[in-house]
Amino acid sequence: MTATLGTNTLTESGGSGSREDLALIYAGDLLHMAILNAGAPLKVSEAARACNRPDVDLRLARVVLASMPHRFALADRKWTVTTRNADPRRPVERLIEDLLETIGQPLQVSAIAAEIAAVVGRPAEAMLGVVERLVKNSERFASIGARGYVRACWLLDVRSEDPEDVLFDNFLESTDIAPYESAATAIKPGDPASVAAFLDAVGEPVPGKVVQFLAWRADPRGFEPMAFLNALLDTGAVALSTRMWIGPAVAAELGLAFPAIAERPVSDDVVAAPDVSEPLTINDEEREQLVDFVLRSDGTTFVARMLEDVFEVTEGEPTFEADRQSVLDCLRNDPRVVWIGGDRFMPTGAIPDYVFTVPESLKFVEGQYLDSEGNEMDILLEDDGLSGGLKAEIMSPLAQDVLDEEPLETPEGEAPVTVRCVLRFHHKEIGTFPLCQLPPGYFPSETNIVQVDVELPNGQVVQAWVNHDTRLMYGLLDWYETVPIDSGAVFYIERKAPDRYAITFGEETEPELFVSRNRLNDLLDLRVQAEEEDMSTFDILRTIMEHYRKGLVFITALTEVCLVRRTRRRTVASILSGYHCFFQRDRRWVFDARKLSQGFDRSKRKYMITR
Repeated sequence: MTATLGTNTLTESGGSGSREDLALIYAGDLLHMAILNAGAPLKVSEAARACNRPDVDLRLARVVLASMPHRFALADRKWTVTTRNADPRRPVERLIEDLLETIGQPLQVSAIAAEIAAVVGRPAEAMLGVVERLVKNSERFASIGARGYVRACWLLDVRSEDPEDVLFDNFLESTDIAPYESAATAIKPGDPASVAAFLDAVGEPVPGKVVQFLAWRADPRGFEPMAFLNALLDTGAVALSTRMWIGPAVAAELGLAFPAIAERPVSDDVVAAPDVSEPLTINDEEREQLVDFVLRSDGTTFVARMLEDVFEVTEGEPTFEADRQSVLDCLRNDPRVVWIGGDRFMPTGAIPDYVFTVPESLKFVEGQYLDSEGNEMDILLEDDGLSGGLKAEIMSPLAQDVLDEEPLETPEGEAPVTVRCVLRFHHKEIGTFPLCQLPPGYFPSETNIVQVDVELPNGQVVQAWVNHDTRLMYGLLDWYETVPIDSGAVFYIERKAPDRYAITFGEETEPELFVSRNRLNDLLDLRVQAEEEDMSTFDILRTIMEHYRKGLVFITALTEVCLVRRTRRRTVASILSGYHCFFQRDRRWVFDARKLSQGFDRSKRKYMITR
């Protein structure tokens, strides 16, 4: 017996066309059942969504529906199954047989009644009793339990106990069984799971009666065809509309071919394409559909996906960009959803709370520290009072940090594609990165909080957050934990698209921010001491510089002070400039303990800022 589906032909004796053609049939079965369960014609996007599978999208549904005119028909820009267009004058019994033959799977009485009612033009309730009496009393149908009814001719006739007679009674030959003999040795008596494993081992569709014969032969006395089919479906094995069976692993493998099928060309004459002569005008009902789509989604919702699912508009169509803008404009003004940059939306309240704040560990400790005479020790000078080039050094992106950066400049031209970044210990601990190290306009700024995709060095793509108010990027903690450098690690961010970036890391370090593990431990011990003794920043800086007899550059001094206590760059620069015990040799600042008693440089008094 031969079942012809489009350009692909499968026979009851086994075999198939290409794997992709087989996947097409499987996808057709999924969509067929989705439309049948809906009880009414569906738009392409509705049919795809009704399958409730992530691998069945609008593009795949378009190709499949248009490729199977013997199963699907277009009516008023919606797709229906062809069995609903049958001749209503035909006997109901024959209509049921055609319905089951086309779907190839068991159907419940209520589903059969709804489909027959659609053919004859009567309410489903009126046909329910008629159909129920017919399928129960006719020898043409058989119940396999809760799943409903199948055609009786699909079941193996086991009235004989002789294998040769059973083959004959079911129009089978020994040659139909021979290809599966080796794999069939794994079938265990009364064990449907072993039959599913057999189907996976074969790796291709097996005719339904062949499957039943092999199961019967393994357990002639215990085999009952109706119960067997129901139990086999419970294992995840799939009955195709061709009356062939595949195992659950084979079904999963066929799903991998769906993207390739979705790329097949489809004639506009067959596909219900939207009217693309004018951009979308979104009405109130459609606005509610869009909002509902965002609210029902897990995580981020993309405008392109909404255009596909709600309006069946795909990228590449003439009005796509205009339609994209229409959806953006519609949703950006709705308080129930929040725009997170680009074409991304989330339900209002879905952005993580931590994205809205600067973590406590990044805030500065503002204290007052007095000497024995009551004078402020941690002085602050005007920039003109800073010594030895510090006025320029405090402007370096490596000196600036969140809550201690210069006012944001207006971007001049397009930001560079790739930027060099240096990781500080404080940010490494909590997964953040300060935007002050990046040029203005590097991240999208059309809204205060944007979400971007970041491809990590290991190939993983994570969703990170950029808050232009807090001036921080969030969401890199998992990757930071793999970085073996505590402070001063250099990595590069490359912009691949306005909302997609890639990080590369080669274990390069920035010498002026690098802190070894041993030195870090010393500084963390000093942090504890500073808290216990309420040390001034002056004393912290002096203690650090005593460790460096040859001195250290400003950025390194600032880095180490901040590891002990978060301190603003101008405070450190002012202390270096305002006390006699600190002096500069080349670029390095040196501590001279002999001048400690000389205290503050009175020539700097005119630059002091009163706090």
